[in-house]
Amino acid sequence: MTLGMRKAFVNSAMFKKSSSEVSPKEGADHLSSLHKAIKVAASASHRGFMVRTRSRLLLEVLEVLSAPYSVLSRLMPQMAALAIIIAITAYVFMYFQHIDLVSAVYASVGLVTTIGLYTPPLSAMSSSEKLFLTVLVLASVATYTTIVMNIVSTVTRRTVWIDARARWRASHVKDHVIVLGDMPEVATELDRMGVEYVMVTNNESLAASLQNHRVIIGNPTSERELRAAGVEFAAVVIIALDNDSDSLTALIRVRKLNPKVRTVVLVHNEDLTDVFLDAGASQVVRLKRFIGRALAGMALSGHLGGVLLESTEGSSKALREAGYGIGFFKVEKGSRCDGMALKELPKGVIPVLVERNEVFTPYFSTDFKLKEGDGLVVLGDPTKFTKIRELCSAGVS
Repeated sequence: MTLGMRKAFVNSAMFKKSSSEVSPKEGADHLSSLHKAIKVAASASHRGFMVRTRSRLLLEVLEVLSAPYSVLSRLMPQMAALAIIIAITAYVFMYFQHIDLVSAVYASVGLVTTIGLYTPPLSAMSSSEKLFLTVLVLASVATYTTIVMNIVSTVTRRTVWIDARARWRASHVKDHVIVLGDMPEVATELDRMGVEYVMVTNNESLAASLQNHRVIIGNPTSERELRAAGVEFAAVVIIALDNDSDSLTALIRVRKLNPKVRTVVLVHNEDLTDVFLDAGASQVVRLKRFIGRALAGMALSGHLGGVLLESTEGSSKALREAGYGIGFFKVEKGSRCDGMALKELPKGVIPVLVERNEVFTPYFSTDFKLKEGDGLVVLGDPTKFTKIRELCSAGVS
């Protein structure tokens, strides 16, 4: 007995009165309430069948088992068309040759497949039968060949299985990340971090190149594909399409299906930043500015630099103008940083890590002194990187 049915019985006054004390009207009301409770419980049971979980091991096992059924469902229309052709041909044989159903199906399969398992004598065939069979042979053989080729192509194409597994997985996960667009780099990083995600792209070659089965092949702006990716249950949606108008369309549909989901949008035209923010984007990443800061950071730090935090309208003036960058520097012998305390670094940057003897440590005080060979990682205003590089370089006064 389900929980809903138990509640119906517990709440029912029929438990408080004997059957002789219950009037026909009360009995009818109680039965009606019980009927509604059973319907609700059945509905909940049906919804519960679509279990959503965070268990990656369980998902891996179940998606492998369910993939054949997903692929088979795609073949049903083609198999139905093939069955219709065989049925029509079998009916012609039954009507003209007066043979039983099994024999007629046997003859029909032989005709459609051009094997010729059953061929009635021409002298025993009427002109109308010959005409019907001629038309059927011309139509059915070509149709059969096309259908069979499509079935074989579907079953043997790797991307079909990738898509089938991804769709099943997306329908059973929650609090996952959805990536819209051709972003294999994002997929690689999410894989490395162990984050559950689903990518939606219409690029089959990209899906085949990724070493996983989390790619839905379809239009990233389509509401149908967004639902297939489980957008209603996602935690974050990353929109990184080649066209800003497509990105805006995807954003509007994502917000329609899940108003609470966090959305990160990559835009190509910075002038559209306000448009995306007004449309509900949680964060807008301006591609050219992002790349520009990363390249400039690399040039200034001498190693690696990039934007850690993208500025938004609510950020401080300094952050809107410069953003936060991360810089890596090496302390050279004889430089001004050799023997310098961390508190003497330029204002606007924060020391994050210090590498000494090939070991990174975040545990130090402002009085900690750098020395030759140390690696220094700082976070802050990237316009200060030039000054830090000069301090860490020998021969620069």
